[in-house]
Amino acid sequence: MYFTELFIIMFLAVLIWFWLDSMRVNEIARAIGAKMCKENNVQFLDETVHLSSIRPGKNSYGQLKLLRNYEFEFTNSELHRYNGRITLANRLLVSSDMDVYRIDAFE
Repeated sequence: MYFTELFIIMFLAVLIWFWLDSMRVNEIARAIGAKMCKENNVQFLDETVHLSSIRPGKNSYGQLKLLRNYEFEFTNSELHRYNGRITLANRLLVSSDMDVYRIDAFE
């Protein structure tokens, strides 16, 4: 009985830690998305990112980390929406990219 209770408490502690860590990484991804949009003179739509996948992977040092892939939307006009992607290993940026978007010369 003691082992079962200890296992449940440990499981809940890990679950709470994972949730809190995910919230923090989401805020980091949102800040990166906003910065990318600002640097490219486009509008960061909805001021949010969403988690598209989470998987185990390796960082540049070969260490096992959780890779979280986030997506966001941006626009350079009122007419078209484009997608951007951010990959984070724990709290470090691994990669980021944005869809190619049209620049209207006559706006």
